Amino acid sequence: MTEIGVHEAKTHLSNLLKRVENGESFSITNKGKVIAVMVPPTDIAKKDADEAYSRLIELIAEHPVGTVQEIMEWKNEGRR
Repeated sequence: MTEIGVHEAKTHLSNLLKRVENGESFSITNKGKVIAVMVPPTDIAKKDADEAYSRLIELIAEHPVGTVQEIMEWKNEGRR
């Protein structure tokens, strides 16, 4: 990821946005410290989806749902 100073980012914002739109990512720094990151929206969506999937797998491991047969039995119990 390319690092860009805040002054340069302000000066060339339109150009940077076009480059981000084309898939590039940038870290914006102020006095050497990263203060923001510019990434294409697809990167954010993929990261969110990956995190959600990982959390789902953790929850399933912590709280097993049951077998298909058990679920059908529970469903049928509610109909009596």
